[in-house]
Amino acid sequence: MSYPVEQLISECKNVPLHALNMAVRNKLGTFLDPEGFVMGDYSNDYQGLAEVIGFEFQDIKNFQRQKKPTQEVLYQWGTKPELSPTVDNFIKHLQTIGRVDDVLTECAHLIKKDVARYKECHKDIPISSDMIQDPRISSGPNRPSADQMAPKDYSVVSIQDVKTKGSDTIYYDAFVIYNPAGCDLDFVKEMADKLESPPYSLKLFIPWRDDLPGTSRHEISAHMIATRCRRTLVILSKDFLRSAAADFQLKFAHCLSPGARSKKVVPVFSAPCQMPNILKSVSFVDFTNPGLRDWNWPRLNAVLQCPLEPDPLAYMSEKELEELKLNAGDLTTRSWWSTGVLTMNFPEESEDDTPYNG
Repeated sequence: MSYPVEQLISECKNVPLHALNMAVRNKLGTFLDPEGFVMGDYSNDYQGLAEVIGFEFQDIKNFQRQKKPTQEVLYQWGTKPELSPTVDNFIKHLQTIGRVDDVLTECAHLIKKDVARYKECHKDIPISSDMIQDPRISSGPNRPSADQMAPKDYSVVSIQDVKTKGSDTIYYDAFVIYNPAGCDLDFVKEMADKLESPPYSLKLFIPWRDDLPGTSRHEISAHMIATRCRRTLVILSKDFLRSAAADFQLKFAHCLSPGARSKKVVPVFSAPCQMPNILKSVSFVDFTNPGLRDWNWPRLNAVLQCPLEPDPLAYMSEKELEELKLNAGDLTTRSWWSTGVLTMNFPEESEDDTPYNG
């Protein structure tokens, strides 16, 4: 049966992709997750969809490693305004890969329902193609457009940038997230003395020491974490849990490394406290145990110097990687990829080894 696709495209015009809820995304996965075949210029599965959207080869290889690749493609697409993530564009891409008749026949009613709900919730806000598709979002008739506004200059945001006058971009091994109002400050000073001196000689970006007064604190922190610091060290204590700025920095850094895939966020306990929920699946460094303290400085140095996003294809075959797909539905199974290790079963993880005090 040929579905009236042009009518659906018109109904969904300029509706952002995030209007599609989980039900339709799950159902789309049942059609697009299985490996397809090439029709015309593109594969007729999630890989072809990703290619039509504009993702690069390495992105598509990363999608292959996901348990639900179609959902990952749609999620990543929704975070990239330059790729115009709208529902009507999604339907057009389905046309391009030859999946209109089967996919829309089964999923159109769910798409229509989500689009109608989105329009109802936003009925007082006119849907503009400029607002949704163009990443240079207009601010309205009484404000300068994005073309008229001067781009933000991030070349001089730290004391080190001032010394070089912004001529060279300075990169750091780690951004330190902590609360300077408590006892963590003493630990951060000790850590800086250890890690920034031989034999480690690392470069840390420490707020309140390296940032410049007079700037937008959250904006500069986000820029440094995302673009100029390879990792983030989260100094955990009861004082950390009281800091709104530290909480923002942690959540922003965690968004850049969901599921701890690239070891971007490294929790460091300076004092016993409750582990934040978003870090409970991440291994940590414990400086509250005097017996482990001397061992932990080399461990911390090692994780800051190891590759940020190691490519398993460098030392494993495609077949081995296929066997190591993470089974997130079974909490008792931990699938690991490393040299010589395929699949290992581990007991349930306990939080009892977390330095916790009340």
